[in-house]
Amino acid sequence: MRTSMAGLLALMVAMLSAQSGWQTLGGWELIERLDDVQVIKVFRPDNLFQPAVPRWQPFDGGDFFPTDQLLYYRWATSGQYYAYDSEGKIALDDVQIYPYLDPSGQGRFRISRVEIMVYFPRVGYYDIQGFWTGADSDFPPYPSFAPPATFLRGNQGPHRLYVPQAGVWRLGTNPDPNNEVFTVQAGQLGQDFGNMFVFYLGIRVSSPAAWVCGNLPGDPNFDYFIQYEPDNQEDVYQYYGLEGGVQATFGLRIWGDAAPATTLQGVINIEGYTGSYAGRQATIRIRQGSTINTYTATLSDSGIYQIQVSEQGAAEVLAQMPPGLARKVSLTLSGTTTQNFTLINGDVDGSNTVDDADLLAVLFAFGQTGSNRAEDVNGDGAVDDADLLIVLFNFGQTGDGF
Repeated sequence: MRTSMAGLLALMVAMLSAQSGWQTLGGWELIERLDDVQVIKVFRPDNLFQPAVPRWQPFDGGDFFPTDQLLYYRWATSGQYYAYDSEGKIALDDVQIYPYLDPSGQGRFRISRVEIMVYFPRVGYYDIQGFWTGADSDFPPYPSFAPPATFLRGNQGPHRLYVPQAGVWRLGTNPDPNNEVFTVQAGQLGQDFGNMFVFYLGIRVSSPAAWVCGNLPGDPNFDYFIQYEPDNQEDVYQYYGLEGGVQATFGLRIWGDAAPATTLQGVINIEGYTGSYAGRQATIRIRQGSTINTYTATLSDSGIYQIQVSEQGAAEVLAQMPPGLARKVSLTLSGTTTQNFTLINGDVDGSNTVDDADLLAVLFAFGQTGSNRAEDVNGDGAVDDADLLIVLFNFGQTGDGF
């Protein structure tokens, strides 16, 4: 059987790759070569100028399982464009998503697929790694944490990718078994900019591969991008534009969906309280990582509550409503989540501890009547022996906290 020279070369490359531990694909795939897109110049770091340096804010979020909806489109099918070679560092371009794609207005998106236009100037192996970060709500939007998070699971990387032909390629993430590449909390711009949701998406490819950039079709851009500078200890990200008036916009397509708001519901009761809960308000705080958000729940007569929260996934939830001490639970937030709380009674002043101050408050109000008195810890309309006994019985108790 005769074997072609091309076949022998391919076999030799495969054997060498196996011996060196190279993997030909991993979590990324070459989808098609874009024959009508031409790169006329490759920019490098010495072609950059630095308008400003961003500041940073922390964020921590959860994971979701999205559907496939085209959230963002900036793509070229023909014409002459530029490319930017980040020489192994991470270039992050701002992604702007129209607000109508997230009716809840929370700006949390579950990304199920990413496609990026990359220029590969030669045949061979390239290392590739995808990154993302949220953005704050200022203008221009700044990345909200550093270093950037990588894509998840099978798309995480870094991967070694074999490119069989030089040119501009449509490069995409492989389908994930959980239909998710990453989840991002986007910042929202002001009304002057259409209230667009914004985050950053980037890729690191081994040089001389480069992002395709230029005046690409799609939504308006701010003509800059963020580059990760791990050697710069003071500001690990730098804010850049390309010299010569070249548009610093990159070829991207992103699919996914807005994360639905979670409904948290249930009943909040205070031990020994016999009155109506109608109109009373409980404070509910939710912690994921280092982020804590606070919500207010208005109760029904029997203590039923229902609130919409932006968190999804594993979280700690704390409920507090005087004279009840705060109670904390760990649970997984998804869709409609039911969680009941029973609070220890006796915290008259809301300090989250039953102590001398609560005891004195009841003693000074002893004998008084009327609805909604804080010292009436059993809710029967009078401050009397029953209230005093509850405070004494729970004296020294402290509620939960973060």
